[in-house]
Amino acid sequence: YLKNKYFLYYLSPLEEIKFDIDDLFYYANHKIMKRNKHLWVADYGMQVSLLSRYGIRAYSVPGRDHIFINGDPHDFRYHNIKIINPYLGVHKITKKGSVQYKAAIHVNGNYTVGIYPTAEEAAVAYNKAVDILKRKGITKNYTFNYIESLTAYAYAKIYTDVTVSDNIKNFPDKSV
Repeated sequence: YLKNKYFLYYLSPLEEIKFDIDDLFYYANHKIMKRNKHLWVADYGMQVSLLSRYGIRAYSVPGRDHIFINGDPHDFRYHNIKIINPYLGVHKITKKGSVQYKAAIHVNGNYTVGIYPTAEEAAVAYNKAVDILKRKGITKNYTFNYIESLTAYAYAKIYTDVTVSDNIKNFPDKSV
């Protein structure tokens, strides 16, 4: 149903989703499906999460990585979605009253990469940890963080300066 600057999409008679009018053409051509609590569409033969259309990663945690400003998880209007953490493996922590960012990676369990003053440094450290693990023969297909705000020079400088925990550096070599 069309409203002023948004429309309602009904999954069932009791469950409605709100979208900006800009998304009307897309959702007129894509049926939204629901499995458990996950909403998705079939797009070119793939199941695409509804959240990914709005820049929210597949495994992001509500409240930690993104929030719906008005508290309604069925309101997908752009002004209602706020991405708190855009980077993989990076979590915001408060330590002794100051905000810091913890980078962690999962390899047969969670490993802390380190704690850093900025989210960008933590994201670069995560990327560096992925490189180290790949050199050690880990074949898991990790996704690298793309840090849009950094130039190539700034990224390279952070990459060389950032330290990674000894747990990652001394990870057993699987390539031998």
